Amino acid sequence: MKITKLSILFFIVVNISFTTSYAQSDSILYSFFIAGHTYGAAGVNNPGLHPPFIEKFEYIQSREEIKFGVFTGDIVVDPSAEDWDEVDADIDSLGLPIYFAVGNHDMIDRPLFESRYGDTYFHFIYENDLFIILDPNLDEWNISGDQLVFLENVVDSNAQFVDNIFVFFHQILWWENDNLYEDITPNSFSGRADTINFWSEIEPIFNVLPNQVVFCSGDFGAAYWSDDFMYDTYSNITFIGSGMGEGVGDNIVVINIDSTKAITYDLICLNDTNLYCFGELTDYQISLDVNEKEWNEKPIYLFPNPANEKVTINMGSIENTSVQIISVNGQVIFKKMNIISELYSIDISDYPKGFYIVSVTNESNRAILKLIVK
Repeated sequence: MKITKLSILFFIVVNISFTTSYAQSDSILYSFFIAGHTYGAAGVNNPGLHPPFIEKFEYIQSREEIKFGVFTGDIVVDPSAEDWDEVDADIDSLGLPIYFAVGNHDMIDRPLFESRYGDTYFHFIYENDLFIILDPNLDEWNISGDQLVFLENVVDSNAQFVDNIFVFFHQILWWENDNLYEDITPNSFSGRADTINFWSEIEPIFNVLPNQVVFCSGDFGAAYWSDDFMYDTYSNITFIGSGMGEGVGDNIVVINIDSTKAITYDLICLNDTNLYCFGELTDYQISLDVNEKEWNEKPIYLFPNPANEKVTINMGSIENTSVQIISVNGQVIFKKMNIISELYSIDISDYPKGFYIVSVTNESNRAILKLIVK
């Protein structure tokens, strides 16, 4: 089992308040679950859904606040009408509405799927939260053409009126081989173009919004080589990966929305009598909290901040120190080692406007600071 719990410097503390573990409460307005790679172990054609997942149907049914589920792709391994009939029968036994975000296996026979279930990208609103289902299989992991127009129109038409926004797809679109998520291993990179437009076109649509936005991917957990789940958050954006098939690490995630529209998460084990055997999903955050600062109790700060031409770091000491500036997509865009000055200035006149993280470290201390370039 491979469960990701990294400690990598990144940026911007989230504004969502999280609780620790699930407990049924009158404050929960509603909940839903996400389940990735529901056909189970890589290459295995079960008669329907992954058996350990089916065994947790009783638990899902016991939580009256769970109103629906989203299968985040690879629902069947090699689609046939019989396979989809078996899936439909399992869903009928669960007794909840289920929405499909299709995976690459599901799209081996796209006409069959569309003849049964209709469009592979769509949206709906529930309790004034916006839900968007996307299909990256149409263009090598890109959200492009008519689907991009659809996405832009849905966000433009609804974002100002809704509370939270949830976006679902199968592939881990936020992964790049040179960004913060490069060490995350999904089940497959099948069908991925050399470059995709998630960071250049899709993430910016949402990052400017006042809404909390949760992206959910389901291409996890099918085999020994893949991570079973992941979690990260910054600014108004949260990334969740979840899946099943490998065995010990099989999981689903229940997402709870309370009466104030705050979001919490329950990471549910499928192969253990302890439903919470993995602990809290938020314990696995990849980014460091921007408020986490350790520097011998001496002040360290940036000025001016916001800035547009030059920013100066007051390091509070003259020890050999390293400075990195990290961009919104996790790339290190500035690095300087062995600084021995208490004040150090950096030219940022060519930096695009937006949020950055400044990481300041020496042999025994670290500080993570948010920089705004205006």
